[in-house]
Amino acid sequence: MKNLPGIEKWVKLKKGFEPHVSPSKLSMFKNSPSMFVCAYGFGRKQQPSPAMWRGIYVEDAVVEVLTKKKDIEQATKDCQEKFKKKYFMFDARCEREYKALEGMIQTSCDALADFGVPEFVNGKQEFIEIELAQDDWSIRGVGYLDLVFPNGQIIDLKTTHQCPSKMSPDHMLQRAFYKTARNNHQVRFLYASKNKAVFLEDGDEVGIMENAKHLVKQLDNFCDTFTPDEARKCIPIDETFYWAGEDDLRNFYNRKE
Repeated sequence: MKNLPGIEKWVKLKKGFEPHVSPSKLSMFKNSPSMFVCAYGFGRKQQPSPAMWRGIYVEDAVVEVLTKKKDIEQATKDCQEKFKKKYFMFDARCEREYKALEGMIQTSCDALADFGVPEFVNGKQEFIEIELAQDDWSIRGVGYLDLVFPNGQIIDLKTTHQCPSKMSPDHMLQRAFYKTARNNHQVRFLYASKNKAVFLEDGDEVGIMENAKHLVKQLDNFCDTFTPDEARKCIPIDETFYWAGEDDLRNFYNRKE
């Protein structure tokens, strides 16, 4: 990292802001500055949601099937068992995610059936690293690739209750990071619901990465202008999904705890 004094100031607080950026970090800053302050200014992170665990467990099951470690029936059963152990008592949100597990695994595996066996690095997702830089500053960009296939395809699996017709700007940014790091691969996102799956590949990655550089500089200016506590005094909580169900974080941010 070079010549980004604001980011460096927040990194030195040692509250979880590592000296690099990722698509998720930049998207959080853009979409929810208040949650960004909580996460990277105070080290207070969101609680994992049932939807998040649904995504993790479905992807684990799909990988087990694609790598031929389990058949789809066993992988699905184990996925459901993990979810039930995570949430011993189901509320409406848990029930919705649980009921979608089997269908999401099936549609994902069907869509990827002809891709071959995905490749991993020491059994883990491949780590990617790029440089975001302009005339007088630079910073690393990082991420992890979900599924890398020997046919030159990179697939990022997104489980969802409704498949989109176009990628969101946040997902386009994520795809642009991956494509920049692996420009000799085709990079697509697979959106899998319990009933269908669609591949999407939207956005001009070159233009998106140029916009990402501008966003990095805005982030640096933000961190240079405010300490986390000053930011908390000035920026209200937004009504984005980041804050759904986060009552404890709301109280912390609003100094009510």
